[in-house]
Amino acid sequence: MSRFFTAAAFLSLALIGTQAQAQPAQTTPGGAGGARGARMIERFCGSMKPAQAWGRYAERLSDRLALDEKQKGMLRAWQEARIKARADSRTAQCSPKPNLSTFQGRLDWRQKRLEAQLASFKATRAPLEAFYAGLSDQQKANWDAYRDRRGDRRRYRRGD
Repeated sequence: MSRFFTAAAFLSLALIGTQAQAQPAQTTPGGAGGARGARMIERFCGSMKPAQAWGRYAERLSDRLALDEKQKGMLRAWQEARIKARADSRTAQCSPKPNLSTFQGRLDWRQKRLEAQLASFKATRAPLEAFYAGLSDQQKANWDAYRDRRGDRRRYRRGD
């Protein structure tokens, strides 16, 4: 029996060694992460997805909180600000298209991304605060609870 295990171990090591020799070495700058980053940029800077998911979220939120017409108008203003901020953010990050093949290019793109996120936050904060201020105490409590549950689901999916 031990001969069988010894032979199996030897055969496994031999196969692993030949497989490692058969694989070509990484020649692209940035290694595998650079290629993954390039694919991510292609998806991100490609055609923009419609804001349907955000529309569905706004509809569910409106139904959950039983918003009146004035509150729905403030929700629409927030929604429009988010959609515009998202488009502006994508434009800022993708023109010119980032070069992720160099370390400096990756750092520059990360800085551009953080600046775009900050600009989006600033653009959507006032409409969000106006919407939240227009809610009743009960609606605020419902929305806060909904956001907490939603965050818990995201953390659960990520494994946090």
